[in-house]
Amino acid sequence: MPPVVLPVFFALLLLSLLPLPQAGDLPTMDSMSTGTCINAKTLCLEDFTCSTSLHFLETCFPFMVSATQKPENQQDCLKAAQQLQNNSLSNCRCLWRMKNQDNCLAIYWTIHSPYGFGHYDLGGSPYKEIVINKPWKFNHLDLLESGSVSQSSPDLCLKSTTLCTLNDKCNKLRLAYGEVCSVARCQPLKCQQELRVFFEQVADHYAQALLFCPCDEGDDACGARRRNTFAPSCASPNRDPPNCLMLWNICLQDLLCRSRLADFQMHCIHMDPMVTCVGNQLHRCLKAYMGLIGTVMTPNYISNLSAEVAVGCSCRGSGNQLEECKYIQDSFSRNPCLTKAIKTQMQFYHQRLSKSSPPAISQDTFQDLGNPSYSVDINQDKSLAGRLQPWVSIISLGFLTIVLPPLPVLIHL
Repeated sequence: MPPVVLPVFFALLLLSLLPLPQAGDLPTMDSMSTGTCINAKTLCLEDFTCSTSLHFLETCFPFMVSATQKPENQQDCLKAAQQLQNNSLSNCRCLWRMKNQDNCLAIYWTIHSPYGFGHYDLGGSPYKEIVINKPWKFNHLDLLESGSVSQSSPDLCLKSTTLCTLNDKCNKLRLAYGEVCSVARCQPLKCQQELRVFFEQVADHYAQALLFCPCDEGDDACGARRRNTFAPSCASPNRDPPNCLMLWNICLQDLLCRSRLADFQMHCIHMDPMVTCVGNQLHRCLKAYMGLIGTVMTPNYISNLSAEVAVGCSCRGSGNQLEECKYIQDSFSRNPCLTKAIKTQMQFYHQRLSKSSPPAISQDTFQDLGNPSYSVDINQDKSLAGRLQPWVSIISLGFLTIVLPPLPVLIHL
């Protein structure tokens, strides 16, 4: 063996002796399917009693996603669903970015009939609580040194846009939805689809910086840039806003929209009145809010000069269902948890983007946000205060130093 290869050989040999992550430690597509509704259905089909009930329940499924129709054998459908309550299917959930998400959600809603909760209570989220903890890789100095934005620029939304532009993936996905959402080439359904792709695939800190960048009072240009992140003129034009009840019914007939709406209900609306919405609840509410972007229930800021949000619909013509319509509107416009979550996130990004040097993040602000997508080393040298650090493993053999890539940490909430 050549002398030059020998050190590398021993280094690789040492690496082979290190403990490797076990199955389930990392969010691979195979491990992500374990414990989901797809896996639970596979187990159910191996049992005669369970499979019989499930096959019957699947004949009820087209009616269960309908907001207005109900099957003639509704009681039999509910009975079949009840028989599966002690099976693993009853507790199965799906993952946000898993393969075959549509199939998983179809299984979930087959089991969880909406009739037991009511038309406006979807009974809980179909999503499993797994958050991947990754450090914020963006260095504030990169934005300043690039010369793209003046250090004294007060427009933090312009800085956030530049931040995205400097990242290859964020810029590529943003250009993709910008092309089909432009006024000249507007394709509403394609626009909504590309919006979903952007907010599902781009790193949270880039997407949130675009959505929740703070603007000075009266700064119309900054507010317009923030509000146009959703491409409202194409994705959800409000020239003649539809009735909120109609929008709700359309959403319930779409598996993804229904699921994101149920997730929003659970984490932003159905809060225990005795529990204050703080910490990780704020982060989870924002995640649910962002999950609605690209659906017919896409929310947005009500104007360029306001940080209040609403869904682009009205209650005109609601008749005797005016109260139900107002409930839908108030879920966004008068939602204390959502309002606090957005305000706290804007304060966070104001600290990150408003100074010419990397600002120090106060412990109180960070704990109030409770955002598990960031890892902050508060007790650093002042010149690096607030810089976000990845955890890496380093092996030094004297003649060779090996830096292992950071591993994601799974947090089960």
